[in-house]
Amino acid sequence: MKQRLAIFDIDGTLFRWQLYYAIVLKLRENNFFSVEAAKQIDESFRAWEAREKSFSDFEEIAIAALNEHLPQLSSADFNKVVSDVMQRLSHKTYAYTRNLALVLKQQGYFLLAVSGSPQEIAEPFVRKYGFDDCMGWVYEQKEGYFTGKIVRNTVHDKAALIKDYVKEHDMSLTGSFAIGDSRGDIGMLKLVDQAIAFNPSQELLDEALQEGWKIVIERKNIAYSLAKGDDGNTVLETTDRF
Repeated sequence: MKQRLAIFDIDGTLFRWQLYYAIVLKLRENNFFSVEAAKQIDESFRAWEAREKSFSDFEEIAIAALNEHLPQLSSADFNKVVSDVMQRLSHKTYAYTRNLALVLKQQGYFLLAVSGSPQEIAEPFVRKYGFDDCMGWVYEQKEGYFTGKIVRNTVHDKAALIKDYVKEHDMSLTGSFAIGDSRGDIGMLKLVDQAIAFNPSQELLDEALQEGWKIVIERKNIAYSLAKGDDGNTVLETTDRF
């Protein structure tokens, strides 16, 4: 019998922030970006914190800034930023997903993380929590610098990446498990037998209700599960306290 697979999104699912944007903000703190790009990052981030603009508005500006300046970034400087972010923030996890990963590992699942954050930080982060492997975003590097080219895109089609991974490693999705928090995780969740929408975005919540997936919300020291009742209404099912 092939080993069962448990697939986790990282940002917003296991990590209580976004590794990618933690790196962008640290680079901003280190004055890596141009004055204009830094100003746009600051303004968009503050606007999101104040809920005056959406997180996607900040994402668009942050990603564009990093992509534009990436060829100026040395691998050594990037690794220093990764080390700093790991040291300061790697403890910021959700209790529910951290405990779930531990339980599934003990039950013999192969733990695979799929993340839109760079491989250089996604992999050490999940290794800390017992994961067996990680597929993160990969930027090309040559002669000690980033080129700006993308080697692996882990945002637009996680499902395809997972199918290729399963085939390459002679694994099976039968009895598999997956958990994610956003629209980009929907395709991944549709692949598995046991899907969990964790602190879901509106798009994922709508899909989870339609598909009958388990929905888990973690707030403060409690995680509670939602399910669709026989009458079609959403009801509180179980709670976990930490």
